[in-house]
Amino acid sequence: MTGAKDPDVTDPLFRPAATMTTEPGPSDGRADNPERTILLPRISTDPVDDLVERVRPQLTRAVDALQVAAALEADGHTDRAAQVEYGYRDVFVLALEVFRRLGPTPEMVDGPRTTSATDRDRWADLRTISHGLLYVLPSAAFPAVLSVVGRPGLVVGLILAGTVGWIWSGMVAYAAFRLLGLGRARSASRVLRIAALTAPLLGLAAGAVMLPYGGLPLAAMMLCQLTYQLASTLLIFYRREGWLAGAMVPAVLGSAVFLSTGGATERRWAVGAAALGVLVAFAAGLWATRSAARSTEPAPRDPLWPPVSTLLGVAGYGFCSAALLFHAQAPYLLGQWDVAASAVPLILSMGFVEWRTSRFWAAGVALSRRARLPRSFVVGIWRAIGREVAACLAVPAGLGVLLLAGLTQLGVLSTAGVVMTAAHVALAGAYYLAFLLAGQGRYGWLCLSMTVVVTLHVGLGALLGVAPLLGQGGSPVTDTSLYLGSVLLLQALFALGLLPVIGQVRHYR
Repeated sequence: MTGAKDPDVTDPLFRPAATMTTEPGPSDGRADNPERTILLPRISTDPVDDLVERVRPQLTRAVDALQVAAALEADGHTDRAAQVEYGYRDVFVLALEVFRRLGPTPEMVDGPRTTSATDRDRWADLRTISHGLLYVLPSAAFPAVLSVVGRPGLVVGLILAGTVGWIWSGMVAYAAFRLLGLGRARSASRVLRIAALTAPLLGLAAGAVMLPYGGLPLAAMMLCQLTYQLASTLLIFYRREGWLAGAMVPAVLGSAVFLSTGGATERRWAVGAAALGVLVAFAAGLWATRSAARSTEPAPRDPLWPPVSTLLGVAGYGFCSAALLFHAQAPYLLGQWDVAASAVPLILSMGFVEWRTSRFWAAGVALSRRARLPRSFVVGIWRAIGREVAACLAVPAGLGVLLLAGLTQLGVLSTAGVVMTAAHVALAGAYYLAFLLAGQGRYGWLCLSMTVVVTLHVGLGALLGVAPLLGQGGSPVTDTSLYLGSVLLLQALFALGLLPVIGQVRHYR
């Protein structure tokens, strides 16, 4: 869960907005009257359709939304005009909608491969859903790497590299998406390239810290882990998920051969294939930035770099997310395989959670145009959230059932594994709410909520003598049950954080 998200997923800069307006009720004239009427636009046609027809002659061969955004900027469209005239947050979000409505290019219509706008939307959805599989792929190399690195320091090294990569890739993706939203594709590519080239340096630094505990093999593993995380950030940002999957195919095949034979030669081949996959993914990520790096962009009208406070919030969110996931998993990674594997359904379903989050904002805009009263809008929003949380629980639950069935066949399933799998299913619903909170910029509440539940889980476990993170060897069932309870509490805290903001119409404008 470390890759960047598409601009239509969860970032607040990419939420389309409604054209609905509000007026005070006639009874008291106050703007905060809860019974005020919500007026729909007084136009009979969609202004975006008119814009599409005006720009169609010059954009008949547009291949992506960036090209459309550049044309709109050159034509004098500003972020303010996008908000006031068309109801979208900025020019880039408007360009995304214009590009969608333009339909296929002449080459697509006349050539052998005809692709409709619906097909393109479906492919974009599948790309997003596939992110979960991409997040799981690197774990295929874990058995071979474990046999080389050994147990000393392995868990700490994995967690340290994973946390650093989670924080760094999150900050980089946020900054790059913000620049892209401001029409600065070249600046975004520069930020991504610099950050990617910095990743090996961070890996070397983290590996140097762990040298006394695992030697050079552990340090090399941490270097590859951080490099892969940033490579995946670049490739997902530029929608090259296929490249990322292709780069990891040799690692998956090599690991499969090693698991089937267990020989020393096969182990070397598996580790070498994993290292080669990381190198190929890294080179492909840098290559993906080349087109945007050569593009032109207008002179900046707004500050390009995010506020320091926002970047700190994004970094804090990444750190707390890593702590929430790793603190419960770490004690079982090398001991109880069923508990360690319980996170797989969650990771596989994260692409689905991202996809449903992206759909929420579009549904919110549509609801804001249909609703006649603020109260009906708020009720509709919360009903939509309830449906989406249920869907985000159902997918990992189905995957969890398959996992538990497989572990049962292998004879390694325990009660603690069942409880921990349920906890990770619940965590998928919590992450959906977390994405909505991040879309509202509520990073402080996100960090506070996760800190509270982690503290409660560890603190209550210590009181009961079942906190393996603190060296206590109590019942794993009690520990995992406490974790399940903390995740359910986290869902409630996230919903409480959404309560003051998610039902306000202005957030969909």
